[in-house]
Amino acid sequence: MLSIEENRFEQVIGMQGQHDYRDVIAPHTHLRAQLLYPTEGTLRVHTAKHVWIVSPHSALWIPAGVEHSAVALSQVKLSTALVDPDSAYALGPDCILIKMTDLLTALIIRINQMQSSGFDNRNYALELIKSIQFLILDEIHQALSLPVELPWPTDSRLVGICEALLSQPQQRKDLTVWADHIGTSPRTLMRLFQKQTGLTYRAWIQHMHIALALAKLARGESVARLATALGYTSPSAFSAMFKRHMGQTPQQFRR
Repeated sequence: MLSIEENRFEQVIGMQGQHDYRDVIAPHTHLRAQLLYPTEGTLRVHTAKHVWIVSPHSALWIPAGVEHSAVALSQVKLSTALVDPDSAYALGPDCILIKMTDLLTALIIRINQMQSSGFDNRNYALELIKSIQFLILDEIHQALSLPVELPWPTDSRLVGICEALLSQPQQRKDLTVWADHIGTSPRTLMRLFQKQTGLTYRAWIQHMHIALALAKLARGESVARLATALGYTSPSAFSAMFKRHMGQTPQQFRR
């Protein structure tokens, strides 16, 4: 097993964790970049400007020093990779949700297993870890990024609306209803929503539906059940929206 002192000099190290449903992970940062990967369950991760839904088909790349927090939306098991800043530099300063490949999944799980176990042949273990580290970095660089981050407002009224939409994504309230609820005009609310998120109200909802859908697809939910849960009139209506955003149908994405 590698010591903490030795880990300081490794390109990639593993970090495992487990969280119960509704556990809150308080805001924090890491000295290394983090590839946050739930092998089981779903997390909602917040940064200052965005929200991501992260499930076993995906992982969230979080650069070093970026403050983030999370809420467990189910029982969650994490197999995280922490990457030293020099190796992470080429990926830039922004968080990115990536699609996990079978190879990257196996590598992340393997490096965590190796670091939590002892080895009789230490030289062999170190060489194997270095090979796995190299492959992990290569796979992260080549991974497909998923454009499903949710821009998060700072205005408390909009935060309340967005939280309500996330908790009940099937609802179809328009801005008039929300404007009446918070005591402003629909036009003012529309301008504020676009200013703070960069999206129209409807576009934000569609982004939210995509983010939630990816997590549900990873759990094996059918497209028909998914469409109903998100408030669509038919599976075909949901599939058409999904394809416009992702370039492929839900069935194709799941393969």
